[in-house]
Amino acid sequence: MINVNKVLQDIFAKYHIQPVGSGYIDCICPKENIESFIMAIDGLNVKIDGFTWWCFSVNGHQPCGMGGPKNEYGDGFYSEIESGLMEFQSNESCKNYLLNEFPSSGEYKDCFVPGFWLTLPLYA
Repeated sequence: MINVNKVLQDIFAKYHIQPVGSGYIDCICPKENIESFIMAIDGLNVKIDGFTWWCFSVNGHQPCGMGGPKNEYGDGFYSEIESGLMEFQSNESCKNYLLNEFPSSGEYKDCFVPGFWLTLPLYA
């Protein structure tokens, strides 16, 4: 049996996922890694319950939200956007929203990145 927690930590490092606090809530994902990250966790049967929005502030961009962590993988930092949890029925519907629906919506902001809320499988 695989150690899901260990494999998930390796996936986090590979895709520059930055959990805020402890556990698997608010796992901030860079925009360019959303699709690959979701595909990787699908293989572990990890479910995305939803996400909250975070603003990625870099190169003088004024943060859109409250305070947050420094980017562990490079320049910039994240600020939490005051919004509720965006919930989805499946990882695929979440991915579709982030990659297809949100970018063409009137609510789109280039600095917004998701902080995923994950549920590990029971055997983890």
